[in-house]
Amino acid sequence: MRKILIFFVIFTVQIAAVWAHPNLQNSLSVTFEPSLVRLDISVSVRELSVAHGINGLPVNGVGRLDTAAIKRAAQDHRDYLLKHLKLSAGMRVLEGKITALISPPFFADPVQTFYHYQIDYPLGGPATAEVSMFHDMLKEWPYSALTAWNVSYVVKINRLGSLDSKSWLLPYQQTVSIPTGWEIVAAAAPVVSVSGSGRNFKEYLWHGIMHILSGYDHLLFIFALVLGTINFREMIKVILAFTIAHSLTLALCVFGLLRVSSDIVEPVIAISIISVALGNMLRPERSLSGKRLVVAFGFGLIHGLGFAGGLLDAMVGLPQTALWIALVAFSLGVEIGHQLVVLPVFGLLSVTSQKLSDDKYRQLRFYSSALVTLGGFYYLLVAFRQQFL
Repeated sequence: MRKILIFFVIFTVQIAAVWAHPNLQNSLSVTFEPSLVRLDISVSVRELSVAHGINGLPVNGVGRLDTAAIKRAAQDHRDYLLKHLKLSAGMRVLEGKITALISPPFFADPVQTFYHYQIDYPLGGPATAEVSMFHDMLKEWPYSALTAWNVSYVVKINRLGSLDSKSWLLPYQQTVSIPTGWEIVAAAAPVVSVSGSGRNFKEYLWHGIMHILSGYDHLLFIFALVLGTINFREMIKVILAFTIAHSLTLALCVFGLLRVSSDIVEPVIAISIISVALGNMLRPERSLSGKRLVVAFGFGLIHGLGFAGGLLDAMVGLPQTALWIALVAFSLGVEIGHQLVVLPVFGLLSVTSQKLSDDKYRQLRFYSSALVTLGGFYYLLVAFRQQFL
């Protein structure tokens, strides 16, 4: 029994520490011109505050934003962008220059208030078939102990003299090679096309999977749900209720019918972890009740808002075909990520239940749920810390 408890302690700690990589999704527009590559990148006030150590951001509209400090940080951020965003054409490393900085018309939610930077990268040589991009934004500042930010970009591709519409995904600390299309720029008539659907589907599918496997808040909640189920049939019902709920709110966000500030969503997600895990400890008999399904559905609505997060902001302006491919693939990836956690955990619990007495198995579930509860409180503290610091 002691060895099994130690295993579950290690398993839960790994979920809470190693896989804790909060996600930030941003947008980046790339224009390929004959002599240069032009980037337009959006940087939120939240990201500026992290990169330049600005404390005391408003929470849900409460509090005063130090706009002077933000404006200074926006100016200082020029050098930071050039240092952490790298482009190359063939064997040539391109040197960038900030050519424009556009301030937001007004300051609102720090997560949805953006500065826009224009960066020009002269080719300094002949055009090449593709340009490689790499970034490591916010790598110097942890989200929390043993936890790094995970910044990714939805890249929108434009070509001078063409109406070609394409998009790419630039993950954190991964090199992406983008075809320039310079060989077709001089075509007599512009051609409207959306290509690379298979590539987009694959990228966003993987992005959805990693959104789950790198988000310990969602993992802890799923773990708590599985710990509270008695058999496979009931587990399917609970997970299905959760899936339907978060898919619903994600769809509502897509159609612009619902939007809730992350300042509300993140703490409530933490509360959902604590609530379900405490329920496993204090009222385990409710695992098979209809109330359990209601709880899974209700909190699933909130988790769907968390899935939407900055991803939808970054995808604004994408062509409709690319948008739907991205959303379907991302949603499918989220579900695959869930099953990569749910099935092994439930299988392990099932095998363990056969080897232990009922009393010892109840103790195992109790102490595992207690660990998840602690993880939930930890995430709640982190969520508030990121709002107030």
